Amino acid sequence: MRHLFIDDHEVEEVVNLARKIHQPEKFERNAVIRPEHRWENMFIRTWGGPVWDPATNLFKIIYLGTAARDVAAVGTGEAAVLDETGESGSLGSYSCIATSTDGVNWEKPFLGLHDYDGLMWDKSPIGTENNIIPSINGHIRGPIYHSSEQNPDKRFKGLVYRDRNLYTVASPDCIHWEELDIPPQSSLDVSELTYDEQDDQFISTVKHRGPYGRCFWLSTSGDFENWTEQELIFHADQQDQENGFKRLQRLIDDDRYLSPVYNRPEEWRTDIYHFPVIRYEGLYLALPVMHHWAGSHPPLFENVDSRKTVELASSRDLRNWDRVANRAPFMELSQTGEGRYDTGQIGTTNGMIRRNNELWFYYTGMKHRNLSVHDTLNFGYLDASAILMARLRLDGFVSLKGGIEWGSVITKPIKLTGPQLRVNVDSWRGQLKSELLDAQTNQPIRGFALEDSIPIVLDSADEPLRWSNADILSLQGRAVKVRFALLNAELYSYWIED
Repeated sequence: MRHLFIDDHEVEEVVNLARKIHQPEKFERNAVIRPEHRWENMFIRTWGGPVWDPATNLFKIIYLGTAARDVAAVGTGEAAVLDETGESGSLGSYSCIATSTDGVNWEKPFLGLHDYDGLMWDKSPIGTENNIIPSINGHIRGPIYHSSEQNPDKRFKGLVYRDRNLYTVASPDCIHWEELDIPPQSSLDVSELTYDEQDDQFISTVKHRGPYGRCFWLSTSGDFENWTEQELIFHADQQDQENGFKRLQRLIDDDRYLSPVYNRPEEWRTDIYHFPVIRYEGLYLALPVMHHWAGSHPPLFENVDSRKTVELASSRDLRNWDRVANRAPFMELSQTGEGRYDTGQIGTTNGMIRRNNELWFYYTGMKHRNLSVHDTLNFGYLDASAILMARLRLDGFVSLKGGIEWGSVITKPIKLTGPQLRVNVDSWRGQLKSELLDAQTNQPIRGFALEDSIPIVLDSADEPLRWSNADILSLQGRAVKVRFALLNAELYSYWIED
């Protein structure tokens, strides 16, 4: 197991080092799955990232495609038609599948299962030439792959949102789904499903109302049939309101970013919009989307214009959550004028996969939260969202950063059970040294002091610690503390090689 520095859980002392959060780098093409077809030409959204199917050697993702109204069908031929909320409305939403061999290049296989009644540009019928999954009645959360499931027809699992409830579904292939005879869970429109393979546990985080508005509740299951009673685990507080005011004001003042269409400072507030959970090494991570209200929109005022920021939270038990790096943003909206989709909204998922020495995150990006009437009437809602990807260094959520003077961190005791201690470090402009301390006396062990350490002067996600005339094989089974000394360097993690 890797030891990270996201919190102080495994840290005994830090001297002259700063904890730094690192934002993922957005994929240069921004969108990996974007609107292409008539049945998805308005929005593409997902509540779950890619899942690997070992039977087909493919990544699979299920997304919701939303089709815009056919203008010619309503008889105008010139401009869109607004519904009673002032929005464009749609012809409906459809669960669709995309597949990939590498996680970057995605295909939309035509399944021949759903007879779509829309028309091509030349008025010819589309028919069954589409990637729509007709067996999903609602919006799927997931899917997840349950590797220990003995019934091959239930190897893939999901929760389907419909009518403020989550219904349990299973599938052999992510295409043919069966709704199971299990009582539904209550939920508002956004929820996330995670499978913790380490503990063989299913995790459902669901949105309800609570302190300061939208917040998230937890339910878990060991068998995907019996779920614990939902309990409140994450909500906004007064500090979030102050942060939200500053973030909204910054976006409004900076003309490089999209400003809200509806802006009423007296209505500004912050609540939580998404809360996907990821099991990573020995802890749980969450990507809460902080929803900064800008003002309700006419004519019905049933919802709000807003902007969103993604933060990072960590937990050891799923119920008590720490805000990482003093609530610094982990992901933010993109600037306009760059051809990117995530200029108006970000919707995080638990879709994180490891590829070589990187972590890839998949999320929904939307070009707007609301449109002006003028932009709506001129089809500004077309091609309005896509599934995006961002990449982060392996273990790269947080580093302990040393500056131009030496700093150090001492870990809590660990037992040496392998042939090497290894680190993920960027020290190519500086140095990292290490020493091993006796867990009882806190004194350097002979041969493993700082003066014996061979400095690491490079950027490496996997580098062994070395000492001039000693080998940790001589310390097998012994409890030690590790002191890392850094100069112009960043330390991300350490671990014992198996």
